[in-house]
Amino acid sequence: MSKFKEPMFRDYRNSEFLQFMKNVLELVNNTDVSLLGLTEQQQALLVSTEALAMAFEPEQFQKNAEVLESLDAERDSLYVGIKHLLKGHGYHFNPTKQEAVKRLLFHLQSYGKEVNRMNYQAQTANITHMLSEWQSETILQEAVVLLDLSEWVSTLQEVNTAFGNQYVARASEISANATPSFSSLRTATKAAYRALVARIKAFMVLNSNVVYTQLYRQIYELARLYNQVVKVRSKALRRK
Repeated sequence: MSKFKEPMFRDYRNSEFLQFMKNVLELVNNTDVSLLGLTEQQQALLVSTEALAMAFEPEQFQKNAEVLESLDAERDSLYVGIKHLLKGHGYHFNPTKQEAVKRLLFHLQSYGKEVNRMNYQAQTANITHMLSEWQSETILQEAVVLLDLSEWVSTLQEVNTAFGNQYVARASEISANATPSFSSLRTATKAAYRALVARIKAFMVLNSNVVYTQLYRQIYELARLYNQVVKVRSKALRRK
């Protein structure tokens, strides 16, 4: 082995950078870290790598996001269902019901022709205001009852309220658990990695334990392999 192969970090994709650090830790952890005097450096790299993993795979909000998406889909279905029911009643033989349809449909469309396609906040606010008026204004309230839409309206209100509460909870959770960006964590992780390698290299000179040399060679080979991936990718991009 000649000069140590420095990883081409600048060209590593985030996934490659994270996996490289995990691989280095695996190599180090296969040794007696305490006996080799590498505990401090290993721990520093471990902490940095775990922070990288959290930034790369923010799974803590996944469950909450799935609930939000489910509620939104249910809300869309209810809103569209009410809209179609109103349009269907527009052909009712009873003139009184036709008039009720006109009032509700006009009021519904006054908030936008496709409220269900609006962003989360706008959709929540518009449906909240619309239903509030349907339940407080006598002429609209009577139209809902006449067209037998009370159950649809109450269910939409429940789902819309649940969505609003879930959205606020998710926003609060994200704010409370905000993690640094992946790119901002790369610098600290590179420093931890280089401190580890420097420590191993220093012990190679001062200590007769062959494990230092073996570990150094393994990390050298790992960096060479990752660099090779980058070089192959660069050549392929130049051919395009």
